Amino acid sequence: MFAFSVSSALAFAQDGDAHVLAGARAFRAGQWADALVEFRVALKLGAPASVRWYEGAALARAGRFEEAVGSFELALETSPSGRDPLLDYYRALSCFELRLWGCVVEVTSELERSGGPRIQQQVKAMATEAQQLLSLEPPREVIDACFTRARAATSPSLGRAWLREAARLGRRRADAFRVEEAERAAAAAKLN
Repeated sequence: MFAFSVSSALAFAQDGDAHVLAGARAFRAGQWADALVEFRVALKLGAPASVRWYEGAALARAGRFEEAVGSFELALETSPSGRDPLLDYYRALSCFELRLWGCVVEVTSELERSGGPRIQQQVKAMATEAQQLLSLEPPREVIDACFTRARAATSPSLGRAWLREAARLGRRRADAFRVEEAERAAAAAKLN
C-alpha cells in the first residue's frame, strides 16, 4: 500500500512538472490562456506553490488583472521566495492597472534595486505616477473605498490585497486611519 502511494505521488509530481513546462512553452509563445490552463492543472496535480507566480503572470499578460492580483497575493503567502524580477514586474503591472498605488510603490521600489536595466526602465513610469499620486495624504474616502472593494472582491485573496492596500494608504496619513482594522482583517482573511 505504501509503495503504491509513493509511486502515485511521484506520478502526480511528474504530471505536474509536465504541465508547468507546457505552461512555460505556451507563455513564451504568447498563448496566455493555454499557459494559464497548464499552470492551474499543474497546481491541482501538486506542483509547488511557486507556480502561482506564473499563474499570476499569465493572468496579467491576458489582461485579467484582478485575478492576477489575487494569484500574486496567494503566491506571496505560499511561496514568497518563488518570485523573480520579471514576475514582480507583472505583479506591479497588475497592481498599477487596479490602481493599487501602495502596492505599485512597494513592488517597483524592489524592482529598482533588483531588476535588470530593461525592467527598471519599464517600471520607472509606473513608479513615478504612483509616487506622485501618493505624495499627498490619502483621503479617508479612498481608504474606505479599499474596504468596499475588499468586501466586493471576487476571491478572498483579491479581498486581502485591497485590505493590504487600505493599510498601506492608512500608514501614509498622520492619523493612521483604519490601519489596525485593515491589518487585522487582512491577517484574518482566508486565502483560496
